[in-house]
Amino acid sequence: MEVVNTVIDFTKVDTYPIFSDCENFAENDNQKECFQNTLTQKLSESLNKADIKVQEAVNDTAWIDILIDNTGRASLVNVNSTNAIDEQIPDFKEILKVSIQRLPSMKPAVKRGIFVKSQYRMAVEVKTI
Repeated sequence: MEVVNTVIDFTKVDTYPIFSDCENFAENDNQKECFQNTLTQKLSESLNKADIKVQEAVNDTAWIDILIDNTGRASLVNVNSTNAIDEQIPDFKEILKVSIQRLPSMKPAVKRGIFVKSQYRMAVEVKTI
């Protein structure tokens, strides 16, 4: 009789989500780095297009949690921002939500040959002039 391990640790995936730009990378570490760089770049481009007006300069960091579902769509799960960000940019969470929804579709993470949802935390530096 063969014992099959049915407990899957979904916090560790076999393959990270992949933007189409990253598919040519052979190694998992290279794909992960490409995913992170592409995610940062696309999110930054989208946030820079937002028309954000502030009364006082902000130079702070917010932490965001992004969920990539098992179909490859991204959504905002949580935002941990500072009082300065919340006061100066009251719609910051909504701006992030829209920017993340605009991310291009990607191949979802894979665990044991199954597409799975995965969650990522990243820092967003908020610097206004």
